[in-house]
Amino acid sequence: MAAPALPDMELVCAEVHAAWMAAKLAQGIASRLSETGEELMVPYAQLSEAAKELDRGTVRAVYAAIERLHQP
Repeated sequence: MAAPALPDMELVCAEVHAAWMAAKLAQGIASRLSETGEELMVPYAQLSEAAKELDRGTVRAVYAAIERLHQP
């Protein structure tokens, strides 16, 4: 069985990032800094490319798992 068509990575990354922020806010966390001091609790579009790459890595891993699970 072929793997399903996967949505645009950047759209999914933005959703993943928004869900991460919502979870942090629900825990009472309003600020989270990267190792370089960048504020990560901002909309995905406002992140640096380096910070966006964190979300992209997560989505790539999920996409790879989906593809592995759909191989005969």
